[in-house]
Amino acid sequence: MGASNPYPDGSVGSTGAPWLDGNIPVDIDLDGLREYATRMASHQKEISSRAGYLTTLSQIPQRAFDGEVLGEADAVRAQLLANAGEMTIYLQKLAESVGNIANAARVVADSYGSSDAMAAASLNDVLFAFGDKSVPRPAGLPEGVGRTFQEQQAATGPVPPPASSPLWQPSSSTRISAYQTLETATGPNGERRDVLTFSPPGGPVTTTTTVYDSKGEKVSAVTGRATTRQVDDVEITVEDTFGADGRQTGTTETRTRFDENQRVEGRSTDVRDADGNTVHRTTEFTDANSAERITVTEERDEKGGIVETNRVNSGVATEGQDHVGPPIADPYRVRG
Repeated sequence: MGASNPYPDGSVGSTGAPWLDGNIPVDIDLDGLREYATRMASHQKEISSRAGYLTTLSQIPQRAFDGEVLGEADAVRAQLLANAGEMTIYLQKLAESVGNIANAARVVADSYGSSDAMAAASLNDVLFAFGDKSVPRPAGLPEGVGRTFQEQQAATGPVPPPASSPLWQPSSSTRISAYQTLETATGPNGERRDVLTFSPPGGPVTTTTTVYDSKGEKVSAVTGRATTRQVDDVEITVEDTFGADGRQTGTTETRTRFDENQRVEGRSTDVRDADGNTVHRTTEFTDANSAERITVTEERDEKGGIVETNRVNSGVATEGQDHVGPPIADPYRVRG
């Protein structure tokens, strides 16, 4: 027995419009439609740009359950990593859908060119914009305009995942020399990611990450140069990133404070753009009163200031036991 529609009124309002039968023209505002397409494209870029923040969802389980662990802990780790992967794919599909809507709106607007500000669009024009091959191409659509998303995908192939995505699966690790290592990973659609690490003695560690699409063509190349120094009880790591043209694109500075037993007391990470402005900051520390582990995320707002965008409080950390203690029920046993 199928589930009943929980939103009957909404369904009627969305599917009961008279223009959907194709006989009634739809009045459209071309200027407004073009602006709508531009805004949707902007939203697509925003969603894609924030996908990199999801790497934390896969990094934390790896660090939390590292090494030899109980089977239950390994199961939790696998589930958390699977959830992170699903969330990443969801956002990719969401960005893809928003981009499709933006392209469709732009195609409809381009179909009427510079005609009157108010024009009548037929349902066939809208269907064509969304890739329906059974309807004719709009007469006013300029040549070279109107390629559907599916046609673009067929021409260029699927877009490779970001270099930091958990979708990459390691395939090989090769030591090229005493100081160079090449690690290769494959993407979900046959893409390839190469990570070349150069670690000279006493010098900065340089890492070059290159992503290739399924056809073997280079999509992106980013080089990072990391240096680490110790100042009292604080370890400072600075990583400068460079684009394919050799220009610096940003800097990430991580400061880690250790106690006398070399345990991490706190950590802060600042991400700066090419101009040296901090755009993202993460701070981890232990509250002196509650002993809670607190992680604060800050980002740059439209006015250029750094504002808090997220705060996570973890429970009180407990020390592990070196030996198994007496059973809890011992004090309650009847001694004869």
